[in-house]
Amino acid sequence: MSEAFGVWLKSILPTARTLNTTSSLAANSSRPAFWSIPHRPLSLTTNVTYLSVTSTFHTRLLAFVLTAIALTIFGINVFQYNYPLTPGTQTTTWDFEIYLDFDTANQPVRIETFIPSNSDTRRVSQEQFYNGAFGLRLETANDNGRKAIWTYRYPNDRKVLRYRARLEGETERSPLPAEMHRPADREPPESLNDLERQAFLVWSSDMRRRSADDDSLAELILQEIFVQKDADEIEALLPVLPPPLNRLTLAAEALQSQGIRARVANGVYLDEARRRTEVQHWLEYHVDGRDKRYFIGADPKEFFTIWYGAEEMIRADGVFDFEPQVSIQPIDSSASDVMRKAARADRTPVELFSFDRLPVTTQLVYQVLITIPAGIVLLVFMRQFIGIETLGTFMPILIGIAFRETALLNGLILFTMLVALGLAMRFYLEKLRLLLVPRLAVVLIFIVICMAVIAQVFNSANMRMGLSISLFPMVILTMTIERMSIMWEEYSAEDAIKAGAGSLLVASLSYLVMTNKHIEYLLFSFPELLLILMAACLLMGKYTGLRVSEIIRFRELAKQAEK
Repeated sequence: MSEAFGVWLKSILPTARTLNTTSSLAANSSRPAFWSIPHRPLSLTTNVTYLSVTSTFHTRLLAFVLTAIALTIFGINVFQYNYPLTPGTQTTTWDFEIYLDFDTANQPVRIETFIPSNSDTRRVSQEQFYNGAFGLRLETANDNGRKAIWTYRYPNDRKVLRYRARLEGETERSPLPAEMHRPADREPPESLNDLERQAFLVWSSDMRRRSADDDSLAELILQEIFVQKDADEIEALLPVLPPPLNRLTLAAEALQSQGIRARVANGVYLDEARRRTEVQHWLEYHVDGRDKRYFIGADPKEFFTIWYGAEEMIRADGVFDFEPQVSIQPIDSSASDVMRKAARADRTPVELFSFDRLPVTTQLVYQVLITIPAGIVLLVFMRQFIGIETLGTFMPILIGIAFRETALLNGLILFTMLVALGLAMRFYLEKLRLLLVPRLAVVLIFIVICMAVIAQVFNSANMRMGLSISLFPMVILTMTIERMSIMWEEYSAEDAIKAGAGSLLVASLSYLVMTNKHIEYLLFSFPELLLILMAACLLMGKYTGLRVSEIIRFRELAKQAEK
């Protein structure tokens, strides 16, 4: 043993002599300047400063990247899929059904109907087709809309076909698609003959001469067609279509001929539950950079576009006694559930950050676990900036989690009682000079006995508070007692009490944070926000200034320094 120590001492002596020699040579100004070159403290300080700057930059860069990723995913959820930012937000969706009841006569049957389709402003989900023995084909290449086509070669008897879907409607502020923003070809309608074409050109030229710009031109054309209905020019130009499709088609053709993109839209108004709702028609056009819609009659609050153009919604061949029926019914749903289903239907990568794919029991567990990082960020802030002492690093968070089951006031009372009883037992065991593990085992068993006794006493007094004491983690209580007793012995009773009080304060605040419904909802619905919490911890980890407790502690020295 002595020989090994001697070898170690001889190995470090040359280094010590070198350092002493270097320091003395640097201090002696009579020596040549080159003798001070081996002196290392300056270069060591420079290296430390360089490493500190590099680590600070690296930390800030990492925090910025994490925050940018989180905000990008969060923005997609909020602005593209309209995820609600508050819990309990309700939205109205609509059950839409097309019911086709008809008779057949042993001849080929073909039924075509336009059905709702997804777009940037409206969504269709939970589609169901009831086909029976009929074949079904979906036609999506049609520019006017999506079609469902049912066919059967030789059906007999009365048949029923149904289509059901869940709709999220549009409003008047819903934007039109990008193709509507392109200017239209300035040509008269191709369906007109030479005489009608000449009359159309004269009438449209007169409208253009009486207007100041495209916006006033569109308003003037709509007024002529829908308000002043008795004009001879209008009656002569109306296409052979049922009203109001004839006037809407003429308005769309007139606007198109003036370079204003327009089209006829068809769908349903989503206002109230209707067993037999009527199909509505309106005009969509884009003028002077603005999307506009013209509704005949009162403007609806919400509607859903099914198809475009002047075609009929349902066309049936080979049937008789045909009774089509379109029904709508409002359904109040959670807005977050509706948006999640929309995002899942789009198969977006954002869904990888969602807990919805997990089993329900697992989701309930993560609703609690997901709030723990929020409590940890609070703990880091309280320790780094306020300077509150706690028993252990994350012990207050574990205590705060226990408070979730006992409620805050009950938890504080029960926790204080158990810690006081455990400390009394711990100080008694100190006289027995037991080893660490057996001593902890005895304290743990004593805590269990105390919990059982307190529960019995409170139950006998018909007080429910005592029943929640069994929810306290026994191991956490035991370790808290052990840490307090060690601090009591090594430092002082005052320091131990301060650390215990600080732990309870941080546990109480973390409990309030972790049980806040808005925080729980945001972190569970937008788990990408955990990256922002991580970035906050990274930035707080580089703080090396004075804490609030230190400022208060040394305030007298600061006053003397000012004097």
